[in-house]
Formats: sequence, structure tokens, C-alpha cells
Amino acid sequence: MSRPPAADDLRGSLRRRIRRQRRGLETATRHAADRALVRNILALGPYRNARAIAVYCAFDGEPSLDALVTDAYRRAKRVCTPVLRRAGMSFASLHPDQTMQRNAFGFTEPDGAATVDPRSVDLVLTPLVAFDERGWRLGFGGGHYDRCFRFLRTRRAWFRPKLVGVGYAFQQLAHIEPQPWDVPLWAVATDKAIRRFDRTRTR
Repeated sequence: MSRPPAADDLRGSLRRRIRRQRRGLETATRHAADRALVRNILALGPYRNARAIAVYCAFDGEPSLDALVTDAYRRAKRVCTPVLRRAGMSFASLHPDQTMQRNAFGFTEPDGAATVDPRSVDLVLTPLVAFDERGWRLGFGGGHYDRCFRFLRTRRAWFRPKLVGVGYAFQQLAHIEPQPWDVPLWAVATDKAIRRFDRTRTR
């Protein structure tokens, strides 16, 4: 199903504006926000209780999760990260001494790591360009996370994985019109707070 041209134009304009604002953060401001954001995630019960988490490798001005990954290794959690192929997105194990490579899409990912079933992950820290107060997410536009986690759309309750969007507070929008294939977030973590969403929402 294709989107109306006007909707595509609006979403594209929002992506460009917020990505430009994110890339333009001053270094000191960014580092302070990243520290605050990671502290908020570390205090989240589902993070503390998770045996396996998924993180992203920061790209295009996204918040850095390096400090959180260090904490996860210290707590003996299994850490994995997305790998992108033309056939779609999957996950691979991430280890402290992992060799990384840049894929065809420009993202950094593990080189030759074992794949991980996304259903076995407890918490997925999900990158985003924007989010709204209902938990709808605006990503880069590739639909990778929506396709990978489309099985969550058929569940009445989420046990795992919990999708937690990660972004700066200024990335919140008043409203994002969801598409039929969009998978909503369980929560969003920003430098200001953790925001939980009601899974009984309607579109």
C-alpha cells in the first residue's frame, strides 16, 4: 500500500528537519544528554531484568549507547545489534572484542557474528527520528524495524521483546499519523524521562 504523496512529503520534511537538528547538537550538550538518557534506561526495570538486549550503533547524530553496552556486559547480559541485508533486518551477537564493518547502507554492524532470533530478545532499544505522545515512531523510512517486529502487531499483550525508542526530548512531535504496517513502541527513553505507552491505544 502506497502513501499519498502529501503524506510522504510531510514525513520526509520532518525527517530532514529533525535529523539536521540532531546532527547540529554541540558536543558538550550531546554528551550531557547521552549520559542522562543512559541513566534513565539503567533505572528501567525491564532493562535491569533483561537477559538479552538489542542496541543500535549510533549513526547520523543518534544518542550513543556505549556506556549502556559497557554496563550490560558487566551484568553478563547478552547484547545484540541489527544487521541489514537486502533481504531485510536481523540481529547478531555483539561482543566486547567484536570486529565491526560498515554495510551497504552505511551502518556499522558485527562482522560474521551469530544471528539472534528477535523473539528471544527481552528489550530492544530502537533508534528513531521522531516519536509522538501515543508511542508511534518515525524512523529513517526503510521500514526495517516494522517488518522485523510485525509479529508484535498481532499480540494483545507484550511480554518480549519490549521496544523502547531512544531519542532526545526535542524529537517528540505532537502527532505522527501511523501507517497500517507501523509497530508502536512500548516506551520511549529520552534525556528527560522514560515515557510508557498504553498498549490498548487505537489508531
